Amino acid sequence: MSERIGRTRRPPYSESDLVARLEWTAPAHKVPGTHTDMHWQAWADDGALYCVDDDGENFGGPWNFAHLLRVTGTPPNHQVEEIGLFPDLKRHSVERLRYVDGALAVDSRLYVAAYDYVFCDPRRGGEPAWELGDDGKPRSTSDESWFVDAMSEHGGVASLMYSDDYGQTWENVPNQDTAYFLGPTFAGLAFVGFGPGYTGVPERFGTYVYAISNDCNWEGGDNVFLARVARDRVLERTAWEFWVGAGEGPVAAAPAWSADENAATPIYSDPGYVGHPTMTWNPGLGRFLLALGSDSTPHNWGVDPEVARSSWHRRRELKILESPSPWGPWSVVHFEDDWEGEHVAYLPQIPPNWLAGDGLSGTLLFSGDYKFGFLPRSAESFYGFMTRPFRLVLR
Repeated sequence: MSERIGRTRRPPYSESDLVARLEWTAPAHKVPGTHTDMHWQAWADDGALYCVDDDGENFGGPWNFAHLLRVTGTPPNHQVEEIGLFPDLKRHSVERLRYVDGALAVDSRLYVAAYDYVFCDPRRGGEPAWELGDDGKPRSTSDESWFVDAMSEHGGVASLMYSDDYGQTWENVPNQDTAYFLGPTFAGLAFVGFGPGYTGVPERFGTYVYAISNDCNWEGGDNVFLARVARDRVLERTAWEFWVGAGEGPVAAAPAWSADENAATPIYSDPGYVGHPTMTWNPGLGRFLLALGSDSTPHNWGVDPEVARSSWHRRRELKILESPSPWGPWSVVHFEDDWEGEHVAYLPQIPPNWLAGDGLSGTLLFSGDYKFGFLPRSAESFYGFMTRPFRLVLR
């Protein structure tokens, strides 16, 4: 493509001394009939993968901003079905545009976060750059609405909805007056993946559920932050703790936690190149795998709109790192500065039930082509349920 931009940068982290490289073992594959993005996932105790996805329609069904999918089997022999559309979850305002993220399964209970992007333009006094249609779709109100959409700054998590019937019905659904459960530092919520129903957590990490988020905006933040909560107190806000760095004491690099979300300290930093992150425990390797993508051109309000128009949504980076603990230190396993070529890929995830027993192979789940209009007419959109198998080569 004529708009493509070359890159020479590398993430500011050293190479892994365990994994030499990641190799793709087959091309990317799109599940036919899917036309949504994100697909935040959780491995439930019934063996299925439950994914919440955004903006679009699946298998000829209606458009909605929130969907629940149930995935069985392992790629390439996986089956995807749509369970529901969160009918009680509504969009009340375009200033705070509601979506779903943060899928979690603990025992037989599913959780899904209802969160907001901020769709206001600070360059215009904080006025909304979109209006909300009766169908929940935002509609442009100015020539620069796309800029606000591309920024999609973090608002916060309104609530953690939950289901005890595998997504047939949901409780704790927020309304327009619900105060934020978590603020903008944790709006891009993704729960660290372990075994089915959140089993298989190594004893040294306690009986906690762990969650991460980036800051700033959806595809160009600066940092990744870590939180934890006792697995039987997920809905209690006062039970949540936030990582604030290595503590002091006889145990080297012992983690320190705070009840203050605003005190959270980054576990990973790469200013301008931190899109929504995800993390998975790989028991075969004894390592956590941190996956994140980002636009190759950082997104911020200071970018000239014409520069943004010609350079944003053209090229993506993929970063996969490993660490023995969820707070680091991190080492680079894989860095790809032209991820999926002409396709604009994002939200990389490594579902734990798609990892081989030895931890050396698996399948990446991702989305793509949020701005399909930038692709050649002959290209197939990756806006859907995308997978790609890989293997890890040890040193």
